[in-house]
Amino acid sequence: LEFFRVEVEVLDINDHAPAFPESDIQVEISESATPGTRFPLESALDPDVGNNSLRAYELTANSYFALDVQTQGDGNKFAELVLKKQLDREQQAVHRYVLTAMDGGSPQRTGTALLTVKVLDSNDNVPVFEQQVYTVSLPENSPPGTLVLQLNASDLDEGQNGEVLYSFSSHNSPRVRELFSMDARSGRLEVAGELDYEESAMYQVYVQAKDMGPNAVPAHCKVLVKLLDLNDNAPDISFSTVKEAVSEAAPPGTVVALFSVTDRDSEENGQIHCEVLGDVPFRLKLSY
Repeated sequence: LEFFRVEVEVLDINDHAPAFPESDIQVEISESATPGTRFPLESALDPDVGNNSLRAYELTANSYFALDVQTQGDGNKFAELVLKKQLDREQQAVHRYVLTAMDGGSPQRTGTALLTVKVLDSNDNVPVFEQQVYTVSLPENSPPGTLVLQLNASDLDEGQNGEVLYSFSSHNSPRVRELFSMDARSGRLEVAGELDYEESAMYQVYVQAKDMGPNAVPAHCKVLVKLLDLNDNAPDISFSTVKEAVSEAAPPGTVVALFSVTDRDSEENGQIHCEVLGDVPFRLKLSY
């Protein structure tokens, strides 16, 4: 009885396609990432050996990313996603591509995964007011709490980077800060003090909007508040010369008194009409 040693070599056939552990691959990249930045991707697996094993990766043609295939010491291959072009979340927040793994067999087998790139926001946008200059007309004596203007500034960023706070600019006069108030969250500009046309017919209110992100840059606008005059002042009579007694022989035209009349209101509210009441031997004459 004789024994012979027989070695049987099992030749691999390309009976497996490369496969990714997950059919969806998620990658998050900040929009501030610079071109050339690399992002390793999850590798595909292929149990075949030799030429039938995993040989290459391919990505849907696009202008933002390229693939760089690396070979490890054990021969396994993995791909890195390389940024070619600056991302902008405000233009496109999500990029989707098909990532394909290919073996070297004949016929060639492939496996695919959906690669989703989510672009993370960076604080690269400043708030923008709807107008640079607003003009508002408001009656004088409007009570505190009266709405002057509802301001709105939009910021294309998201989260805190897009959350806008409103405030007075530093170069507002102390009087403006006394007469007006600004709600930081809503952008509501209100009357806070007593408005008087005769004190000032117009106020310039400077407002800034600033997001809550890092390195935030404020935006500015100007609100011109024009006050409308109300008839809230009575005429003021001031005598400069008065004769205590008048001779009965005084001829007509003798000046008995000199006085002036002023009214702090404007236009029709400040126009004055004077007359002598009753049946008296006097008349009024305009001296200038």
